[in-house]
Amino acid sequence: MLATSVGTNLTGVYQNGLDGLPPELAHLETLAPDFVEVWPEFLGIIAAGGLDRNRTNRVKDILLDTGHSYTVHAPFDINLMDTTSGLPHRGMLAASIRFAAEIEAPTVVCHSGQRLARRDALVSFKEQIASQREALREAGDLAEELGVTIAVENYYPDARIVGGEVYDTSTRPSELAEMVSEVNHPSVGVCLDTGHAALSAAAFGFDLFEECEIAAPLVHHVHIQDNFQRVNFTDDPPVSEHRAFGLGDLHLPPGSGTIPLVKLFERMDFPHDPSYCAELSEEFPHLAGEALAGARGVVREETREALAS
Repeated sequence: MLATSVGTNLTGVYQNGLDGLPPELAHLETLAPDFVEVWPEFLGIIAAGGLDRNRTNRVKDILLDTGHSYTVHAPFDINLMDTTSGLPHRGMLAASIRFAAEIEAPTVVCHSGQRLARRDALVSFKEQIASQREALREAGDLAEELGVTIAVENYYPDARIVGGEVYDTSTRPSELAEMVSEVNHPSVGVCLDTGHAALSAAAFGFDLFEECEIAAPLVHHVHIQDNFQRVNFTDDPPVSEHRAFGLGDLHLPPGSGTIPLVKLFERMDFPHDPSYCAELSEEFPHLAGEALAGARGVVREETREALAS
């Protein structure tokens, strides 16, 4: 398997001022990523489910005034299974797709929907899944028109999921792949997150390799990140101490945890030649160079043998 595109993400949050954005982009340019993944809400460009036009123009000028290419991560809390709250989930996804087209980003990552135990008791799960499929087909039509691909990301068992407050449709990559297959849209695929998949495998006892292999034919984008495969079953300790305890979704550079990433990618067959984002937590901007080197080493055949030996 030859990975042709390996990048990383912006870790800064610029919802207020933008002064720090050019320096972060300039620093990343010294590391020569193939692309930079950006989150529209961290750039402050989405308001009430649509693009804030003035803010978007300012951000767009800054982003395009570099040598970077980009991918886009839609807001984390988009929930296309939400049929009751009236929140503009579809609008936020559409805004992310339009923004991606404006900065010539080929991929928009979004999370799969969640069923909330307290809110959704009066709505059938079947109706919610149907709503998500319809929303993804609608978004897929817009993405196809604008030359963008949507990649729906698998999630991991956080404390709310483990505690039964939330049911997430994507904690098993195979179930996410089944849902995306049912959407059956050429512009809707899967984003495989290695850290999320490993934590889910640890929590639910499934085979990490087999689950990822099932999803592989639909994968258009990969979040390659590491952790210690230790699920945090409660809200303790505080997030600031998760790395010290080795708990949860740490977003460490590949090779810094215990996920068998080299073996995983040796087994994967990705027909769509996905892009690979070494996705870092916002606590670790100083590790971007290490993350890129680790990701390239894991997924590029010419360096993977050395890492495996």
